[in-house]
Amino acid sequence: MKKVLSMLCLICLIGAFTYAQEAGNLKGTVSDEDGTPLPGVTVTLSSTKILAQTVITSERGNFRFMGLPVARDYALRLELPGFNTLIREKLDISFGRDLSLSLTLSQATLEEEITVIGESPVIDTKRTQVGVNITSEMIMSLPTSRNPWVIMSLVPGMLIDREDVGGNEAGQQSSYYGHGGLEGDTTWSIDGASITDMSALGAAPAYVNIASYEELQINYGNNDVRSQTGGVQLNIISKRGGNSYSGTFYMDVEKSTWQAENLTSELEDIGYTSAGINRVYLYGVNFGGPLLKDRLWFYGSWAVQDIDARTLAGGSDKTWLTSGYAKLNAQLTPTTRVEAFLEYDNKNKWGRSAWGYTVQGPETLWNQKGPGYIWKGEVEQTMGNLYLNLKGIFMDGGFNLEPVQGKHTADGSGNYMVREYYPTFFVSGNIDDYGADRDSFNLNLTGNYFAEGILGGDHEIKFGVDYLTAKTTTFDYYEGNLVTVYYGPNANMPNGEDWVVWAVSDYEINVWMRKFGVYVQDTMTFGKLAVNFGIRYDREESKVKDAAIPASPWLPSYMPALSVDEIDPGVTWSRISPRMSLIYDVTGDGKNVIKVSAARYGSQGGFGLAYFVNPLGWREIDLYWQDANTDGRVTAGELWGYDWATDTLMDPNDSDYWLWSGGVNIADPTSTVPTDQIDPNYNSPLLDELTISYERELMPDFAARLEFFYKKQHSRTWTKGMFADGTVDSASNYYAAGTGAESGATYYGRTSRPPYRYRTNYDQRYDQYLAGQIVLKKRLSNRWMLDASFTYSDWKQVHKGEYLAIDSSSVAGGLNNGAYYDGGKVAPESGGSGVRGIFVNSRWMFKFSGLYQMPIGFNIAGVFRAREGYIIRADELVSLPGIGARSIYGPGSFGDLRLPAFWELDLRLEKVWNVTETSTVIFAVDAFNITNSAHVLKEETRLTADAYGNPLRILNPRVIRFGIIFNF
Repeated sequence: MKKVLSMLCLICLIGAFTYAQEAGNLKGTVSDEDGTPLPGVTVTLSSTKILAQTVITSERGNFRFMGLPVARDYALRLELPGFNTLIREKLDISFGRDLSLSLTLSQATLEEEITVIGESPVIDTKRTQVGVNITSEMIMSLPTSRNPWVIMSLVPGMLIDREDVGGNEAGQQSSYYGHGGLEGDTTWSIDGASITDMSALGAAPAYVNIASYEELQINYGNNDVRSQTGGVQLNIISKRGGNSYSGTFYMDVEKSTWQAENLTSELEDIGYTSAGINRVYLYGVNFGGPLLKDRLWFYGSWAVQDIDARTLAGGSDKTWLTSGYAKLNAQLTPTTRVEAFLEYDNKNKWGRSAWGYTVQGPETLWNQKGPGYIWKGEVEQTMGNLYLNLKGIFMDGGFNLEPVQGKHTADGSGNYMVREYYPTFFVSGNIDDYGADRDSFNLNLTGNYFAEGILGGDHEIKFGVDYLTAKTTTFDYYEGNLVTVYYGPNANMPNGEDWVVWAVSDYEINVWMRKFGVYVQDTMTFGKLAVNFGIRYDREESKVKDAAIPASPWLPSYMPALSVDEIDPGVTWSRISPRMSLIYDVTGDGKNVIKVSAARYGSQGGFGLAYFVNPLGWREIDLYWQDANTDGRVTAGELWGYDWATDTLMDPNDSDYWLWSGGVNIADPTSTVPTDQIDPNYNSPLLDELTISYERELMPDFAARLEFFYKKQHSRTWTKGMFADGTVDSASNYYAAGTGAESGATYYGRTSRPPYRYRTNYDQRYDQYLAGQIVLKKRLSNRWMLDASFTYSDWKQVHKGEYLAIDSSSVAGGLNNGAYYDGGKVAPESGGSGVRGIFVNSRWMFKFSGLYQMPIGFNIAGVFRAREGYIIRADELVSLPGIGARSIYGPGSFGDLRLPAFWELDLRLEKVWNVTETSTVIFAVDAFNITNSAHVLKEETRLTADAYGNPLRILNPRVIRFGIIFNF
């Protein structure tokens, strides 16, 4: 009898993998009323998204259904002669999560069926990944603008660099940080396949329309062994067709006439007009179903976002986003499934800002264009208890940023870019012309093998191989091959003004990279205890390929035309990453669970190694400019070097007197041998993580989670100056030169300027993240859902004497600002997409979102977010001997000055009409920033400026949105 049951189990487990994909899993154990496992139970799973699947429980009473598509209508039927039939309905499967059930069959006195509706466990008792799944109900029913960054702002502990009110920021990417992870360690995926942009680590590779997707999975702690890094892991789950036709049409509309005003008198006095929106339209359609019932299914989506935002300076910021995807799923054999996926995304933007509309003139904006495509193929094969999944994904990306004044002139006769640092920062004149073509291909093979009763427990072994190659071609041109920079009055200059020219060559680069990873993991279950051991190995390399750049019109003997076939940095990244976790089900019913996990992660480097050594990369020489005829045009005779010892203007052709240079081989300008060097032992930065959590089910569909995090980012990249003889810059090259009158900080002069760079890892310096967090989650049932969290954290940097900043044309080098940062907070600066100078760090934050279904089809929903104000980095401009004019920060330490606390409340009211059993019409009205708050999001930070403390950015005013959704 046992052999018969074993054969039945093997045959039915093959059937269980028929529709396997890397999605969600349903696992369970069936016992009798005495707790004895029941083998031979027939378990049937059904849903509108799959064909009915049947398995037989094993000798230990186990059953498994792997790779289930996301759905909320799964039903289980359990049958065994002599026992009552048990039916569990409306089970909820989410991507990347295990639904584990402990089921009991009662002996039958009369033949009957026992039906239990809902009651899916809310605690995953096998996985320790920390994160959330944002469901379609949350995406469509909460008052949000439905872009990835706004959705991320709902995630516990997640920090975003800007605040979106009704979609005013939907046309721009946001920077984001989750629980001590670096933005560059973030990964993006679609249906589990990587679409991470190796050229812009952390940035989204496309402006996907979240309303067309099923779920957004976001993990921010204890990442799975399939993940190389310890950063935020984002996975966008596409919808899938089934054996019945279904779809959605939706439209949202906002207009300026439905918007309030919240401009303060202080801002009116400055001359600002109210920010907000002129209009925002979002509309799209999703549709799918069978092409050949039980064999071939399709799904498609198309959407448009028409955004016309109004800036605080009174300008218009227009964006047109189009996106869509097509998807085919086919069942070739009982054990083979294939999937094909194509996505199209295009962003057209008129008037894109680089620094923010209040700190740059309208003539310095860009117009952006450039479509992107993503192709994905997937094959799955099952052989007994072995499941294999092979994914291949190709991403054809890129975009162009063209100055609003048009392409730059061939003779450099157009307007220069002018950057003023005195009395405050402002950019005028022109902007650079930028373009990039970014392609990548990722091939990923994963496998799962399940074995029972080995060493007293059950084992789920996961293994895989990950391969990625990418290339990027980029150009960046500046009108006249220069930037003019103003630092204010300077009595040592003949005309009394401190003007500098950044002379550059055209930037044209072609780089290639490749990375390879392999991993294995065993999840062992021993009754109430689950133990997970995993290990991963990764290797990365990058090179310069087929590159050529023209000579610069300025000092062409130092910046001549160059070309190379290939440059190999001679260094690769390779790291071993161990993972371990313990899960203990305290009461044995999955309702009180303790989880402990520890891990070490490497980072992803992208093209970083190739960029660093590339002698055909960015080339710049900084010189003083004295406009002799005051015509605003630069000539070679008006450029000067400087002797800091005698305060004398010098011949610009003598490199000893340059203010700064980068990417220039001073000794042999025609050589393509890299002058910037990398330590042969240089390797990927590391992140060590310890996570402890306690999860408790408070009631059906409602759980609380208490989480504690310790993260240590160490062995980070350290770039220092280097002299021609290979000597690395040191603290002895700097001397105290004075104290800032406003900042109170000691500033340092430099004895000799190192013209090159050296890259290595910090040995002692580290960043430390400590946090405690409570999370409440109530799934939509019994007419309501809720997500709430409170986070308190301390994210700081510790230098241990390892502070020596690399000097650049805008950052003070050496020991300058070391005391300000050491022991201060870690607060990454927003890095573009129209927002800079915002330092993201809040020690506390509270988030709440929820929905309540009232009688007669009315629903009310709300989102409330509150946090500590972000950090203000105040500065004063100081002329540093041997360096030049640079910012010195103070007073106090980084993190002592902050903006006021921030909070925002958004509400939504909707009316639902049930047209048929399978179709509904929803009319909705949303109110964003309903209290019309005008929280300050950025201030002028120049201590010596009359405008110090004036707002540069505020929360947009209240706006109303009307929408309609038709589900069928």
